[in-house]
Amino acid sequence: MQNKKIEIGYRQFDNLAELEVSDQNLINRALEACKTAYAPYSNFPVGAAVLLDSGEIFIGNNQENISFPAGTCAERTLLNFVHANFPEKKILTMAITATNSHSHNPVTPCGVCRQVMVEMEREQDTDYRVLLHKPGGSTIEFSGANQLLPLAFEDKLKK
Repeated sequence: MQNKKIEIGYRQFDNLAELEVSDQNLINRALEACKTAYAPYSNFPVGAAVLLDSGEIFIGNNQENISFPAGTCAERTLLNFVHANFPEKKILTMAITATNSHSHNPVTPCGVCRQVMVEMEREQDTDYRVLLHKPGGSTIEFSGANQLLPLAFEDKLKK
């Protein structure tokens, strides 16, 4: 038997002003995305934004459905769009935020989104930064999506 440990490091910024201007801009774009989220059932708008290696920024938000499982989280809405339309471009940074959150902490992606985020990271063969933001509060920065799901599923047959 072996005892092992998983440790996850991250940086926490107490307010938006502590971040680089480019990260502030990305978070503000994610906040803009919250405004057009379709969240009539949960009243929990989530927005996401990605910065690509081309310098382009794209946004996405959650899209609910009365048939609850048919909805899509902001992270997957955005990542699927980017991968479908720009498969050759790499994600450098992803920002995620939510309005109407009752938590004192930044919102975190669900397990399904974490798996998709890790797979997109593996597909592009390089890590991308993840910023989790609480409006009016702190921002947490991870150096890679894999830090959010250290024991993610992996395809042993791929590559």
